[in-house]
Amino acid sequence: MFAPTRYLAWAMQFYGKVPYDLASSGIPLVKWAELGVETPDIDDLGAFQALKSAIATYNDVSPREVTPALGTSQAVFLAYAAMLSPGDELLVEHPGYEPLTRAAEGLGATVRTFERRAADGFRVVPERVAAAMGPRTRAIVVTTLHNPTGVALDDETVRELAAIADARGAYVLVDEVYAPFDDLPESGVFTRSARKLAKNVVAVSSLTKCYGLGMYRIGWVLGPEEIIQRAEAAAVATFGHMPLAHASYGVAAFGVIGPLAKRAKALLTGKRAIAERWVASLPNATWSAPRAGLFGLVTLPGRGDLLPRIEARAREAGVLVGAGSFFGAPESFRLSWATCDAERFDEGLRRLAPLAS
Repeated sequence: MFAPTRYLAWAMQFYGKVPYDLASSGIPLVKWAELGVETPDIDDLGAFQALKSAIATYNDVSPREVTPALGTSQAVFLAYAAMLSPGDELLVEHPGYEPLTRAAEGLGATVRTFERRAADGFRVVPERVAAAMGPRTRAIVVTTLHNPTGVALDDETVRELAAIADARGAYVLVDEVYAPFDDLPESGVFTRSARKLAKNVVAVSSLTKCYGLGMYRIGWVLGPEEIIQRAEAAAVATFGHMPLAHASYGVAAFGVIGPLAKRAKALLTGKRAIAERWVASLPNATWSAPRAGLFGLVTLPGRGDLLPRIEARAREAGVLVGAGSFFGAPESFRLSWATCDAERFDEGLRRLAPLAS
């Protein structure tokens, strides 16, 4: 049974309903009319294969390693369905993104965690992961950029995790939906997918977070052929096939990745520095200091669970941040600088400051 995802239920109560949104974790939505492309032929039966090819080209992998999905969330589900059987174990990072846990539990898996600690800069420590592995562990799950801290996962660490997993006949699943923020590809090709780092690495992603195309749900699974075959079987069993119109729009969207990357860079320019200065001004506060991306994790030690204060700030001051309670970090919040321009971001931070008192 799939339990409710507490974070998403909470987000739907607040996101998009406050004047100063410092919580949303993606580039603001772009309307199709703004893309400057012709409306695609939604009756083109070749769009299914064309979408698979476009995903492969964007990620610099073979089409045989690709299956499309409806956003990263469904990609996670399909990847889990391809890797897990009831009673298997999944090893997931903590703090972490709640849907990564709920999808596995709904498929009958047991979820265990390993720590990404502030004292380590929230990096993944392979020895800690290896110690947490059990006899039924089928996959190690990580995010990059890490959600909620924004910290990047380096290639060597992924390779070490892959070796740990391979020794147990397991996989590494990398949710890399935020990874392009490390170097947004104006060329239209993201050359750094974790899928290319080891044979047993599975990667999931989409165009939702980096490019402002969240409502179009253009996602995918990348993996070895046996995983792709099982993921496609899971897709057929749950929704038959990808909607033809979705595939057609997806192909067209990949044709404008370069301009969308430029747009994203322009929207983010200078705002990380504003966030860093603001955190430094708070009494007894720390943050994850990500080098790229659009959010970081701010921690206020000794204040207890910040959720009531965060909700109060939303109601009283019209400013919202992502409550760390839903990521397993109750004394923290995820601060995003994606949605507001620099002036509004400054004002939102001013309104948020009483949270730290």
